[in-house]
Amino acid sequence: MTYIIGIDAGGTKTNAIIMDQQKNILFSVETGFGNMQVDFQKASNHLWKAITECLNSTYGERCKVIVAGIAGIEAKNHRSKLERYLQERTTLPIILVNDAILAYHAILGDENGILTIAGTGSISYGRKGEKEGYTGGWGHLLGDEGSSYHVVMQAFRQITEEADHNSPHSPLSQALLREIGAKRAEEIKEFIYQANKGEIAALSISIFNEAEKGNHEARKYFYQAGEELAKQTALLCQKLQLDLPLKVASKGSLLEKNMYVQSEFERVLSSLVGEIEWIRDQTNISATGAFPLASHYITEG
Repeated sequence: MTYIIGIDAGGTKTNAIIMDQQKNILFSVETGFGNMQVDFQKASNHLWKAITECLNSTYGERCKVIVAGIAGIEAKNHRSKLERYLQERTTLPIILVNDAILAYHAILGDENGILTIAGTGSISYGRKGEKEGYTGGWGHLLGDEGSSYHVVMQAFRQITEEADHNSPHSPLSQALLREIGAKRAEEIKEFIYQANKGEIAALSISIFNEAEKGNHEARKYFYQAGEELAKQTALLCQKLQLDLPLKVASKGSLLEKNMYVQSEFERVLSSLVGEIEWIRDQTNISATGAFPLASHYITEG
């Protein structure tokens, strides 16, 4: 029996699994972030650690191919650098794709539709037959609207505006300052310029906690994120000329766990597109999308 190593490497963690040809998960492991844009060397090390643990497992000797869906793989020369890094360490065939493609195959399979991801970063990926496309996914310096990182940075910019106008800090601003151990607005610069993308994005949990307490400013940022993600998804639907009802799936903490983002995303997208078939993720394991991508290497026996 041939086994496959499937890896989902995102901005917060890297999940690796070994599965058989019936998509039964035989082994799983989790390591640190795998987004190449956050820190290439650390992300590569986290990825290799996950692969090593898979290969050293009981099923490792039967693994014939590695399929990794990696956030930030298209930026700079990350793909070629990572290919060299892995080829120096293993002789197994390696397929590297964007994490959105991996998740799409896990949820939508061969169906036409769109997957929108909103976690540390944000991206929409869609397919219509052999045609595929993206919207978003530009990274935190160029975009990532609707992501946790973008939400947090909007809240921090509000702190700077309050300071510039000599205005009292809002309850949300005060909560964020406390969270990073800052007493004055000027102290946020040290945190922002030293923290990585994932560390900044993680503060969205603090904003969510404030939203749950009834903070309307905190909720506003999440509603805006949902609207931005809906517009991004609708744009991709238009680009690919997808038929209705539009099949839409979603992944990432903001769209799976944040009711404010999720509800506004679904409301706005329905108003922009029309009839939508919402596809819910039944497994919540994006790495299972490795199976169809590895079909060329799968053999019986």
